[in-house]
Amino acid sequence: MLFTIDRDSLLNKLKIVEKVTAQKGNVQPVLSNVLFAAENNTLNLCATDLDILVKATTTAAVKKAGKITLPAKKLLEIAAKLPDKPIEFSLNEDTNIVSIVCGNSKFEIIGISAQEFPKTEDEIKEGTEIEIDLEPLVKAIKYTVYSAANYENRNVISGVFCLIRDEKLEMAATDGNRLARIVEKINNKNSQNAKLIFPSKTLNEFVRICSYISEDKVKLSVDKSKITLRTMSFSINSKLLDGEYPPYEQLIPKSTVNSVKISRDDLILALERVSTMVNERTCFVKFIFNDNKLMLKAETPNSGTSEDVIDCEYNGDELAIAFNYKYILDSIKIMESKNIVIGLNGSLSATLFKPESEENYICLIMPIQI
Repeated sequence: MLFTIDRDSLLNKLKIVEKVTAQKGNVQPVLSNVLFAAENNTLNLCATDLDILVKATTTAAVKKAGKITLPAKKLLEIAAKLPDKPIEFSLNEDTNIVSIVCGNSKFEIIGISAQEFPKTEDEIKEGTEIEIDLEPLVKAIKYTVYSAANYENRNVISGVFCLIRDEKLEMAATDGNRLARIVEKINNKNSQNAKLIFPSKTLNEFVRICSYISEDKVKLSVDKSKITLRTMSFSINSKLLDGEYPPYEQLIPKSTVNSVKISRDDLILALERVSTMVNERTCFVKFIFNDNKLMLKAETPNSGTSEDVIDCEYNGDELAIAFNYKYILDSIKIMESKNIVIGLNGSLSATLFKPESEENYICLIMPIQI
């Protein structure tokens, strides 16, 4: 294997794949490596932790085709410190040592044979293929994935439900204590429909990678058990979660008894101040609504208390309700709205949080009994 590549191009692709490499020390050593495959002036970089597989593609001046796996973190560290000049990679096939030369800098890295790397599945050839706009998909993921249960559970609520139907994308996630749901308009090129449950880990990785690219479209290739999300510069393969997602629509109240309008920034800052005295075991902050004011209170036994008061629009009877403050911050920090609307149905009923400027997104949070 012998090829030359631009430093910035290599660095960008390494950032895309490096995070997917297995981080635990007790896994196969090759899973900490990136697979380099050079052929026909194309360089493919692949990484996997056996849950998901990411492939990034770029151009390179390939003089001799070949494959090798190299340690991801060490290679990323080297590439980040090299000057902005072409980098030459050459492989000694007898020793699996790769020589890396850039200007006056030279490194030799011991690789692991590509034959030890897990078989990289080809992108799905059968099943449904859907091409949609990338921007609304990334937004929908960001607005929901935080509400999914811990990925280690590996059950359906550790995933994000996704429904694509005609020109509409709906995504929802819940961990049993909160629910986030968004509906986005999309350009569904072939009007294909799909109902999926993505692992939250896959979607978090997808959003992270999208921060390194500038593309408009993504193709979803789906069969019963797995999916490939593919753009021009990268693809990510993953299994889908199997099972019936909870009927979350039944949990969303059709109306609320009281409504509050409040500054998003004021609420975030007040919660962050008050939470300095929160009990870290329960994480709850008490909300007291009364006469166009919201009082926030927290206390920790043997440590002290905190409280803050901010203005809001609320004309109902005094209402005290407590929440895990982290759930509130998770939901409102991603909202792109000056004000948020809070829908209340009593101190023990699920409470709606939504941006004033957007009707198609809601977060439903269960209160904590005081």
